[in-house]
Amino acid sequence: MTNTPFPAGFSPVQTTGFGGFAGPVMGGTEADGALFLLDIAPQHLNGDARLHGGMMMSLVSIVMGEVASRTAAAKEAGSGAKPLSLNCDFVSAGETGERVEGRAIVTRATRSVMFISGTLKVGDRLLMSATGVYGIKAAGAK
Repeated sequence: MTNTPFPAGFSPVQTTGFGGFAGPVMGGTEADGALFLLDIAPQHLNGDARLHGGMMMSLVSIVMGEVASRTAAAKEAGSGAKPLSLNCDFVSAGETGERVEGRAIVTRATRSVMFISGTLKVGDRLLMSATGVYGIKAAGAK
C-alpha cells in the first residue's frame, strides 16, 4: 500500500452500498478538474495478483457517475444521473500498493443525457479508458 497521504481536501465518495465495499475511493478537485484516487489493496486483486478487471470497471463507474451527478446537480439543484451505458477498454494492469487516478469529462450534454469519457491511470501509465452515457434525473425523480 502506498504510504503517501491523500491530498488535502480529498474525502471518500460513494461510501455506502457497493461503492463503500469496493473502496475507499477518495475524491477531490485539482486545477484541471475532478480527481479520484484508489490505493490498490489485496482485496482489489485478481488471481494473478493484479488489479481485478471488475474492480477497474467498478472504479471507472464510480468516477464517471460522480462526475455525471455533479454536472447534473450543477445545472439544476437536486438533480442527478443514472448510467445507461458503460464501455471499457483494458490497457494495462495495476499492482498492489499503486495509487490509481481516475478522471472523467463530460464530452456532450443534452437536456436528458450526458456523454462522458474517463480514464484510470497510475502515473503516466493508462490502465483503462471508458465511455459512458448517463441519463439526467430531474430533482426528486427515482
